Amino acid sequence: MNRDELLTRLADVRGVMFDIDGCLVISDGPSGKGGRALPGAPEAIDLVRRTGRSMAVFTNGSMQTPHQIAESLRSLDLDVRDEEVLTPAVVAAETMQILHPGRPLLVFGGPGVQHDFLTRGLDVVDLDRALTGEPTNAAAVVIGWDVEFGRNKLQIAAEAVLAGAPIYCTSDARSFASEHRLNVGVSGFIAAGLSHVTQRPYRVLGKPSPEAFEVLTRRLQVAPEQMLIIGDDLTLECAMARRGGALGALVTTGTHSAADAKQAPPEHQPDLVLSGLGELLELLTATPQRTPSRLG
Repeated sequence: MNRDELLTRLADVRGVMFDIDGCLVISDGPSGKGGRALPGAPEAIDLVRRTGRSMAVFTNGSMQTPHQIAESLRSLDLDVRDEEVLTPAVVAAETMQILHPGRPLLVFGGPGVQHDFLTRGLDVVDLDRALTGEPTNAAAVVIGWDVEFGRNKLQIAAEAVLAGAPIYCTSDARSFASEHRLNVGVSGFIAAGLSHVTQRPYRVLGKPSPEAFEVLTRRLQVAPEQMLIIGDDLTLECAMARRGGALGALVTTGTHSAADAKQAPPEHQPDLVLSGLGELLELLTATPQRTPSRLG
């Protein structure tokens, strides 16, 4: 894409998705917990608001609820509303409503995972009773951020999978962008272990999955070609943008660099590479918007 084509696409952007870790904030905890806002982040969000674009922030972490994440971001002077926060748990809950409506679901994870299933009234198996040996009759097994996952939970999960329940994983990201030390992922580690034990594959529902893109599209209420997806990871945000037909931007303030982008395969290539959100701010400010066309 040459510069003229890029500016034309930017002029058509009506919805913007920001990644959190390594894009809006940097920290040693998931979803920006305990971190600091990156340069240009408050101003970029303000510009999206002033220009009437819809917005979402989308983390691949599921340790916290959307409300907790939004509160944490607001404490860093980032104007993010609860309903604008997406997590893999949100995607998983919406997906289970479609694929397994009214069926028992074996869900592993803390409040950040359980919250979205319970608020939607989904039939979540009582883990305490399941751990005593009560049959789960689970239609699906959902693996989220569960730091207390041990052998007993592995046992009931494996039994459900071998009885026919598919495995869904909120995210199998190995790690998240961090400031001082390795910020490891948990969900993918558990799902890979469960898959090893049962010899059954697992399906990822967080970024860059088609399910995640569908939920994002519904949240932003714009067509894919009118969407800008910004993140620090070529294999997550850039891959999701490329696959879905959105405009994809890599910010080099987190996981991947400009050099990485040059060596990335076509399916992970960003449409533009930015040194930070300040550079995005300059581009959007210099690009006049065209007439919006929102989805119904």
